[in-house]
Amino acid sequence: MVGILPLFWLLGGPWRGHGTDSLALLKAARRAQQTFEATRRANLPVQPAFASDRCDERIGRMCYWYEGGLDTAPEEPPRIREARVRLLATLADASVALPGDEWIAGQRVRYLIEHQAFDAAVHVATACRATTWWCEALGGMARHAAGDFAGADSTFTAALRDMPEDERCRWTDISPLLEGELAKRYRRLDCAGRETFAARWWWLTRPLYSLGGNDRRTEHLARRTFARIEREARTTFGLYWGDDLRDLLVRYGWATYWTREPPRSELVPSEPRIAGHEPSPSLHFGATMRAFDDPGGARPDDWVLDPRRARERYAPAYARAFVELDHQAAVFRRADSCVVVGAYDLSGDTLFAGDSVTGALVLAADDQTVALSRDSGVVRGTRALTATAPCQPFVLSLEALAPREKHVARARYGVTPSALPNQVEISDLLLFDPPDSVPDNLSAVIPRAYGATRFSAPHRVGVFWELYGVGSGEAAVMMALTVTRQGGGWLRRAVQSLGLVGPHRNVRLEWDEVPQPGPVTPRSLVVDLSDLASGRYVIEVTVSPAEGGRVTARREITVAR
Repeated sequence: MVGILPLFWLLGGPWRGHGTDSLALLKAARRAQQTFEATRRANLPVQPAFASDRCDERIGRMCYWYEGGLDTAPEEPPRIREARVRLLATLADASVALPGDEWIAGQRVRYLIEHQAFDAAVHVATACRATTWWCEALGGMARHAAGDFAGADSTFTAALRDMPEDERCRWTDISPLLEGELAKRYRRLDCAGRETFAARWWWLTRPLYSLGGNDRRTEHLARRTFARIEREARTTFGLYWGDDLRDLLVRYGWATYWTREPPRSELVPSEPRIAGHEPSPSLHFGATMRAFDDPGGARPDDWVLDPRRARERYAPAYARAFVELDHQAAVFRRADSCVVVGAYDLSGDTLFAGDSVTGALVLAADDQTVALSRDSGVVRGTRALTATAPCQPFVLSLEALAPREKHVARARYGVTPSALPNQVEISDLLLFDPPDSVPDNLSAVIPRAYGATRFSAPHRVGVFWELYGVGSGEAAVMMALTVTRQGGGWLRRAVQSLGLVGPHRNVRLEWDEVPQPGPVTPRSLVVDLSDLASGRYVIEVTVSPAEGGRVTARREITVAR
């Protein structure tokens, strides 16, 4: 019965009160909210949660720490759930008499989201009769919580457009999320300059380019909305709202469940110490200043998802695990565009084995210029994707999402194609599993591309590349392919100097070749790596044209026997 009759109340049924004036009704609604939070605090699950020696961030009255891993919420006590249903019924009644009240509309959407009644929350926001931009913000928050990130993005965009300029500057302020030199640069800007700055930051911070909408941005705006809802209400912590709670919320999100510490003494009653638990795993998606200034030159380590301490965190609802994607990518030139090949193999990853996975290769020159290729299917062997974009600096993001299990793998870094169209160039090297008849063009190589550059038992490995601008004629071009061991450490060098082990065995091939006519000269070669010991190696192809100059392409591999 608890879940049926109250559901009608959640959306606002006919008014059942008589003769109650608006002010008294609003006071009654506020008392109901305070009563619910007091009931919640008194009935929270008991769980030791406070470590006196652990505080990642101390913000005013609050101590924040992140334990990592996948956090499982205890079952919510029935008394709390029943009390929330009663509160929602009271708020629904009040909304009929006061349809334009911002506080009531906000509390309804907030507690409906908490109640996992996402469709009802979207309905309430859509039917909202308060200030236009506030109703739109509530709609963005409800859609974001429901996982409709594209809808949330467009709804929040409307809210920002319709709100007063000073309010918009406050809502779009990302200074709490920044640190170091980026924060200093941002704070020196006026509102218009900050908007341009934030557009680039949100583009680089977006978790998955293949999903509709930027869910890290909509999460931020949902947090701003939640902060405005909370500022005139009693909090679950039993504290009155303050700047510390606002900053904590904006940086790390709102708690999805709470626990209380066991009482310190049975003899001395005291307010319980409350811990709010944000969703987990919660990650840091912000990019470094180097990536911000030069996206095309960004490296994989410019995105550190799980640092020891993070200025901000976000837990995407679609990611119970978010890991680095082992892969291989290569760029090939076609006139004024570039073809990018991205290959990965998740068949040996226990997170994804047997799952249906959606893969995407995304080339993003900025937040508006995006080339995307995707496929989907059950994980079986290597999957290779291709995308074409102008030959300009871009961010490459290779993404794999298993929606049912909520597992995500991602590789992201910058790419700056060479800009020498009138000189001799060489493409990236693309490694492939060679058939008996070695393919001599890119389209034939792509289906056989390796999905990683780590080999457990290497034998014959195909190497494919393309030359550009070598022309045609009788002049031979000298080519060389080497496979060279990297590093080795001081201990091996010492043992080698004593004659106890032999030197590293490298591979070197040299030959002369007359290029074929045409703007693109494809080339394939098969190399036997079966004698290589475990370690890191670089495969290098060097081309020396007769007219002088030299171009080189490299691919690092790892042999792990």
